[in-house]
Amino acid sequence: MPLSLHAALVPGWTQILRACRNWLDKAESHCQAHNLAAAGLIEARLIADMLPLNYQVKSLAVHSIGAIEGVRRGAFSPDWSEPPASFIALREKLDATLDALAGVTVAEMEDFFDRPVVFTVGSKFRLDFTAENFLLGFTQPNFHFHATTTYDILRAQGVALGKGDYLGAMPANG
Repeated sequence: MPLSLHAALVPGWTQILRACRNWLDKAESHCQAHNLAAAGLIEARLIADMLPLNYQVKSLAVHSIGAIEGVRRGAFSPDWSEPPASFIALREKLDATLDALAGVTVAEMEDFFDRPVVFTVGSKFRLDFTAENFLLGFTQPNFHFHATTTYDILRAQGVALGKGDYLGAMPANG
């Protein structure tokens, strides 16, 4: 049986989004245990020229349910809105993303094949994709980049996370 587009994307996104929610819980506990301001961690960067933690978390929504919405519209552009500024708001963003992904069906995603999707950055840059190439070759790698960067920022700031935290609840049998 061939792997559906839904099976190739949504379960993995869901697994990492849930894991990230747990990373944020640990990050908030880390701040409380070490008497650190939450804003310092939420605004932390891996390196000066990279965007902060809250942007990385927001990008997980952008490159999962935001990508699905982009396919529905046939157009996708970067989201330059302000990212959530608190642990509560970051978790709410992840929860809303998980809720929206739960409503995406296999049938809807199978209907995505060969649909055109245009990626633009203003009027300066444009890439034309089929929906499946956009989802698998653009948004999926971006999603994992932002997940890894989120995890790495938290680790670099001293939050006690390990590989098991990154993986979250794996879909193992039995």
